Amino acid sequence: MKFHFSNRISLLIISLLFIAVSCSEETILYDDIDNPEYTINTLTLPLDKSKVFQAYPSGLGTSQTLFFGDLKDSENLFSLVEFTLFAGYLPPTQLNDLLADSIQVDSAMVFVQTTDSLSSASTLSLYSVLADQDSIFSEDSTNFYSLADYIDFESVAKLIHEVSLESIMPDSAATHDTISFLFKDDNIDLIKEFFDTEQYPARTMMLKASDDLDQLFTIKSEESGGSSSPKLRVWYKATVNDTTLVDTFITFYASRDISVVQPPEITLEDHDYVSINSGSGNRSILQYDLNVIDDLTRNSIVKDARLILDVESSNVDEGDDFFVVIAALSDTVSNWSFTTFDTLSGAYENEDYSLDINFLVSRKIEDGKVELPIQNFIQLYKNNLIENHGLQIWSAPSNSPFDKVRLNTQNVEVLYVKP
Repeated sequence: MKFHFSNRISLLIISLLFIAVSCSEETILYDDIDNPEYTINTLTLPLDKSKVFQAYPSGLGTSQTLFFGDLKDSENLFSLVEFTLFAGYLPPTQLNDLLADSIQVDSAMVFVQTTDSLSSASTLSLYSVLADQDSIFSEDSTNFYSLADYIDFESVAKLIHEVSLESIMPDSAATHDTISFLFKDDNIDLIKEFFDTEQYPARTMMLKASDDLDQLFTIKSEESGGSSSPKLRVWYKATVNDTTLVDTFITFYASRDISVVQPPEITLEDHDYVSINSGSGNRSILQYDLNVIDDLTRNSIVKDARLILDVESSNVDEGDDFFVVIAALSDTVSNWSFTTFDTLSGAYENEDYSLDINFLVSRKIEDGKVELPIQNFIQLYKNNLIENHGLQIWSAPSNSPFDKVRLNTQNVEVLYVKP
């Protein structure tokens, strides 16, 4: 999916819209809607076509949390964390410097933070990804469907530590709990192998929960920023000028991270609804018959038009919000059957559904339905400022990637006034 932004085009469209609704002597001002000379009319827009499709999943690389555990037909396989090559101190010290003869590493600690409470017999394991290349994953494109395009992370990952998740309880004052992986004495050599960036330049660790974790557990990611993101701290003694012994520590911070999630499957039943889920890239397109809008008089003004979609089924937890996004398409849909980006699927279709930025809104599901205001879209169409290629509907980036909703389609009632 591509968003096409152009300030020049946007200004031109706004100017044309201003001219269209302002320059004619016969144009009705919005304040005139209350004028009894004009009658509020209604019409119905029937649904013409619809489809469900699978877009390339995105958003996990920009999430402020890393996910663990299995829930809602999804499986969190593992999370990857890349650390900075240099510590944030002067003079700059890089990981490989810690292997110098003049440095004695006493201990090291990898620590992450969580706001979750958990009492489980499960464990959280820490692995060093011993890859002979750097930049081994992408926050934009690494996901369950693209794993074949990358190294086999699990095959080159070496277990270096694990901790129990038996008693995770955020501190009442700090509102978080810290999970620490300590390296000292007998296991210090395990972390030293990670320091060897000449042989293993990936600087990446893997976090993975044991298979028996059957609930969602999260830790703060690099995107959470500052003190909340994953960190590697090393305490060491350094010999300076062959005589002075300095006892100090340095900290390396997460530079990027991502969770790899196996999302819920898109089923044949999903094809019968407006089905949306960000983890799998499940989206929908609706196209309404706007011929009746073409028949309206030139200066007709759309007062209200709402696309109301009732929830058919949902796995969203009670009390959690779920936002639905709708936007106009800027290109024609050539195939109204189910399509997917997956080249191994019989439904593969290399079709890019670009969006028209002149119409994009988001609304929350409330009381078992979502009301999406589309009067702007219809008015733009009436004024020949937008084309009716369809409306794309998807799960907002703020939603959990595990939340999946099916919505029922229906016709749209339009309220308008005409001279």
